[in-house]
Amino acid sequence: MAGTSAAGMLAGCGGDATSTDTTVQTETTIPWQVEGCDTGLVEPESSSGQFTLLHGRQEGGTRLLQGTRTLYNQNDNYPSMNLQRGPNDGYLNQLRTSIPAGEGPHIFQWAHDIGGEFVQSEFLSDQSGNLRAEECMFTEAAWQATEYDGQRIGLPFAAECPALIYNQDVLDEIGAEPPESFDDWISIMDEYHDPENGKYGLSHPLNAYFSSWATQAYGADIYNGQEDELGITSDEAIQGLNIILEDLKPYMPSDPSEQAQGAVFEDGNSPFYVNGPWAIAGLLDQGLNIGTTRIPAPGEAESRPYSGIQMYFYSKKMNNGGDGARAAREFTEWYCTNIERILNLINNSSYIPAIAGLDRDLLPATVRGYAEQFETGYLMPQNPNMNAVWTPYETNMLDAFNSGNDPGPLMENAAEEIRNSWNS
Repeated sequence: MAGTSAAGMLAGCGGDATSTDTTVQTETTIPWQVEGCDTGLVEPESSSGQFTLLHGRQEGGTRLLQGTRTLYNQNDNYPSMNLQRGPNDGYLNQLRTSIPAGEGPHIFQWAHDIGGEFVQSEFLSDQSGNLRAEECMFTEAAWQATEYDGQRIGLPFAAECPALIYNQDVLDEIGAEPPESFDDWISIMDEYHDPENGKYGLSHPLNAYFSSWATQAYGADIYNGQEDELGITSDEAIQGLNIILEDLKPYMPSDPSEQAQGAVFEDGNSPFYVNGPWAIAGLLDQGLNIGTTRIPAPGEAESRPYSGIQMYFYSKKMNNGGDGARAAREFTEWYCTNIERILNLINNSSYIPAIAGLDRDLLPATVRGYAEQFETGYLMPQNPNMNAVWTPYETNMLDAFNSGNDPGPLMENAAEEIRNSWNS
């Protein structure tokens, strides 16, 4: 689901994977300190060997990664990096086929939540005894996401979650500031909302990922992977879901799709838009004056969106050892501790850094808003049972939105379908 929602710089496909970037790139040193931790660039120890990195980035993200390859390969002291881009559709299915056939890459990029499925399918390699990059170099959530069932299956380089994007020009037009409370948020939406003239208080795509902040706002977990517990039928989950269905729905376009909701905001006809960091580059390209902030929640509630960690995964091919495996491992250490590469990604795609101790003053203003929201986020479960949760939960949540029916019985229907899937 994260890969699907992160349809911007890091996930999905677009552009030409075989195109080259011959620009000579240089690297500078940017200070990075974490108290009690030996931080700094972890460089390759040998120039021998070559490895393959498979990615699924779209066009803009592909160019960034091609620049990284150019910088990396022009250093004679580093091993050789081969870059491959996955198919337009079925990126994960390609991995599910190629890895067991022995044809997969050494490393690949995706969000952390596939870790459980891929570990149980024996698609990944445990590198816990081989890494020089240390836990203290990364945020707690990012490091947590790289481990499953006692195996260290990759290294993190970015984080993501939905947050509230606002159009500063629209707020200026009505003399409002970005909301600091739920009441402020409702008040601004109420003042601006004029659907007869095509203006809406809020653009909020509705899917399982984007609605998670509300469903989990009163402490419920849509699904707790560690406890293997489904929480969508709890009173707290229904109360949270009703934040959208009762409080926010009156200010939203009637079509809950991302295309319809996004179009309203992109046309300058809404002050607010709930979406992830992958949306920022496109909005800026359209000339919108935007900012980001945490999604307000009512009363004692707190917005708790599902969050993702973008990782380099170590595939089963790493178990073969040799120069290729060492070269791939050392590239991930180099990239994930390379402040300049991380800031290059952040500045171009608004993702949250996964490294610890990075001064927030170095981050673009939009990223600071996402970083604030991430602090209250909830990492998507890695447990493979989560795969059966997404669609029934989303289908019945959309039914409640479109029909106006009580979400309680609909969530009971979703839970029954999910448990039947688990038991089949």
